[in-house]
Formats: sequence, structure tokens, C-alpha cells
Amino acid sequence: MVIALITLAIMMIGAVAALRSMNATLMGAGNIGMKRDMSNQAEVALRRAMTGLNSGADLTVNATSINYSATLLATTPEGIPTVLLGTAPTTVGGVGVATNVVDLTSAPAVGTGTPPQVTMYYVVDRMCRTTGSVDRLNCLTPSAVSTGTDSSGGVPAFTKPVYRVSVRVDGPRGSQSFYQATLTN
Repeated sequence: MVIALITLAIMMIGAVAALRSMNATLMGAGNIGMKRDMSNQAEVALRRAMTGLNSGADLTVNATSINYSATLLATTPEGIPTVLLGTAPTTVGGVGVATNVVDLTSAPAVGTGTPPQVTMYYVVDRMCRTTGSVDRLNCLTPSAVSTGTDSSGGVPAFTKPVYRVSVRVDGPRGSQSFYQATLTN
């Protein structure tokens, strides 16, 4: 009888340990899933930024209507533009406008699905020191070697600057992620 009680106590301790391990694993999997969803939702803001760049706006000067800065923005040591920091950067430090905040916290217009509870802020900055026309000494340009030639038979100069799109995603339970992409127009 004593041996049976000891065995039962050991099995109970083992069951409790297995349940705790399972709960920790489920929580970790949930966090990974939430992070992946936030990454997928950041694509919405990235698309909006790309649409703004292709809207025909003058990209040699700042354009707050598309959250665009024609010069490099100040960044943290990690490379995150400081205009995206703070509690709720609706105008991204004066570079953009509040209407460009992508708010996915309300119910979707179609369907009965649960809204993703995500708010995104984005900003686009041209990798140039000053506003105005593109100059290789002033702007970061693509480093790929051109295989074509200009009209005189020489290698054409790079005339397209690099743009950096930075997205801040505020998710459920106080989570926050930053994503960046570089592109040329």
C-alpha cells in the first residue's frame, strides 16, 4: 500500500510537470504565430508606401501626404527612424499625416472574422543628405554594375536613389515590431 501511494505521488508530479511543459510550449508557439502575423500585416503598410512612391509625387522634396522625407531621417543605433518611436506617432514626427496610419483594430467591413488588432505607422526616407536632384556624392545609389551603355558608349551614371521604408507595427498585448525594406524607384 505504501509503495502504491509513493508511485501514485511520483506519477502525479510527472503529470504536473508535463502539463506545465505543454503550456510553455503552447505559449511559445502562440508568440511565434503572433509575430508572424504582425510581419504579414506589415506588408499592408509597405504596399501603401510603395503606392505613394509611384504616385507621381515630386520625390526631390518632402511629401507629408505620403509620409516621405527627401533626406535621411535621424535613427537609433539599431537603424530605426526616431520619428517612429513614442507612444502613438500618428504623424510620424511631422513627416507624415495621421490619415496614413493603417489601423486594423476595428471590425472588417466584409465577413465575420476577428480583426487583427494591429496598428501600423510607416515612413519612407530617401537615402540622401540633402533635398534636390540625385547626386552620387549626395545620395546612396544601387551598387549593381550596369551592363548597358549611355549614348556615347560609356557606362551610365546611377541616377536612382535608394529609398528606405520603415514600418512600426503595434500588435495585441502591447507587442511592437519594426520592419524595413530598401528599394529603388
